[in-house]
Amino acid sequence: MKLPKKIIDANVILRFFLEDDEGRFLRAKAFMQRLETAQEDALITEIVFAEVVWVLNKVYSIPRKEISDKFSKVLNYKGIKTILDKKIFIESLKLYAEHSMDIQDIFLAVVARSSECSVITFDRTDFKKLHCSYEEP
Repeated sequence: MKLPKKIIDANVILRFFLEDDEGRFLRAKAFMQRLETAQEDALITEIVFAEVVWVLNKVYSIPRKEISDKFSKVLNYKGIKTILDKKIFIESLKLYAEHSMDIQDIFLAVVARSSECSVITFDRTDFKKLHCSYEEP
């Protein structure tokens, strides 16, 4: 896959979700609408994905289910591109809504399951709950 010429920073997605700065919200909304209809395309990286989820939940106390629903919708925009399959991001958000675990661990578990590989970790409890292969170093 050829990468898009634009990479979205977390603050654009956050302004779009939070609507807490009218000027920036309107600019973010217009950009996101262009992504929704594929008038433009842009990349969401794994680190931005995790940052947005973490900030929405830990800083703004937005419930996990609401984060999952809103972000899943955005990830399905035609102009949104990811390096890994979008299904990994969406499955991670689904599990995030169901479990009280960090998005980073959930994402690793989903990648491990989809790639048939093991997570190397000392945190066996969470990975066992997420039904993925894991082992200690």
